[in-house]
Amino acid sequence: MNLPDSDTQQNTSNEDKEAINREQKLIRVAVLGASGYSGSELVGLLHNNSHFKVVAAYASAQATPQPLHAIAPAIAANCDLVVHPWQESELDRLQDLDAVFFALPHETSAELAAQFIARGIKVFDLSGAFRFQSADAFRNAYGFEHPHPELFEQAQYALMEWTQLDPRGMLFAIPGCYPTAATLALKPACESALLVPDARPVITAISGVSGAGRGANLRTSFCEVSLQAYGVLNHRHTPEIAKNLHREVVFTPVLGPYKRGILATCVAELQAGVTEEQVKDIYQQAYQHTPLVQVRETPVAVDHVAHTPMCLLNVHVKAGTLVVVSVLDNLLKGAAAQAMQAANVVFGKPETAGLRGRF
Repeated sequence: MNLPDSDTQQNTSNEDKEAINREQKLIRVAVLGASGYSGSELVGLLHNNSHFKVVAAYASAQATPQPLHAIAPAIAANCDLVVHPWQESELDRLQDLDAVFFALPHETSAELAAQFIARGIKVFDLSGAFRFQSADAFRNAYGFEHPHPELFEQAQYALMEWTQLDPRGMLFAIPGCYPTAATLALKPACESALLVPDARPVITAISGVSGAGRGANLRTSFCEVSLQAYGVLNHRHTPEIAKNLHREVVFTPVLGPYKRGILATCVAELQAGVTEEQVKDIYQQAYQHTPLVQVRETPVAVDHVAHTPMCLLNVHVKAGTLVVVSVLDNLLKGAAAQAMQAANVVFGKPETAGLRGRF
């Protein structure tokens, strides 16, 4: 029998130790809602981020176990993770997690977050359950009483280009896709007092049908989809946008006959004497160090950002009117990629880790 020499034994042992050390340093996470569009995108991003390890992924309690690559083959061709149905008993099995990501209905996230936080597990929530700071504001937007309003005070709103997250926190609310597109478009103008004090921006945003989720729905089925406004003057993202911009807005969402991406046209009245040069300078300064938001001089389109974590802005000024066109992928910069960006920052990793290959 041929035995390896002592040098080979030592090398193998060192390699094993390095592998164990790498495994121990990985940030251990789980994803709930992994069978949905945003959830499966998120699992794919985490799986390809060398700093994270997805130890579990879950769908609804009624689901049957499925490999992720069967649910989302374009995202997870090289991932052998199995998505299991969620049961409350799983909480006891997930004690050693560093973080959990929710791509869940608002009601479910609102219930579950407290249970994970109590176990010392950080929560990154892609739903609207923790985007407001008061029970009244939440009720008005989402139409039900929050079961854990005590968590509002500690929830950090993770609009990454405009928020400094405290990594010691336990609860991070990922903004909605429409509010992300609209806020990134108008925040520099609002923060720099470029607008008339009582200006009420008008935002018209067209989204692909993936924004409605993966569940079967006659309105979003292939043969029924048409260009259609909905939630006119009462969409639940309106108060989130208004909160971000510190002013009232008129927001009209529009369903578009395509799969993914948002194009938001944002119009507002400028103060007298504000020039196009001043406005464009403010926008360039605001986003000069943001790798995932860029201001472009040429027109921007949904196809420029689909399947990427980018938001592109195109700024126009004429006769005292500001128009900013904003485009992003609703499933990535509007959801999963922003959650990945937030988790990178919270855990002290490069902001674009796991995202670089997507732009």
